[in-house]
Amino acid sequence: MKKILVFGLLLTIVSCANQESQHASTEQVAQSLEDQINTMIDSDQYTEALALLEEQEETPETQTLTEKTYLNYGLFLVYRDSDVTNMREKMNGALRQFIEVLKINPDNEKAITEVEQILGIYSTFPDRSPDPDVTEALEELGF
Repeated sequence: MKKILVFGLLLTIVSCANQESQHASTEQVAQSLEDQINTMIDSDQYTEALALLEEQEETPETQTLTEKTYLNYGLFLVYRDSDVTNMREKMNGALRQFIEVLKINPDNEKAITEVEQILGIYSTFPDRSPDPDVTEALEELGF
């Protein structure tokens, strides 16, 4: 009889622990997406972060993470990317990222400021402008 009671008690404890583990696991998955994206941003792995976000169900959290990733990607291209030596390519790439930010959040002040700054630089060169697709997208956003 004692063995049955002990076995029943152990079964109950294991069952409860398993349920708690599953609940904690669900929270870890939600938290781990943000952690994964932040780690990728910190490592300048923007295309990988965006690919991971595209696989996710669209939620306010994933939208916020996508906006953050595009913004950081644009800032990286403007200020830290040393792989691209052609300034026009860098600025067009950055503008494309800021456009994606503004599609998600038209009020993102940092993206607006960066776009205005890049367009200001372009305006000092009479024979230069962003690529036509970039110009068209910016015009659609009111620039």
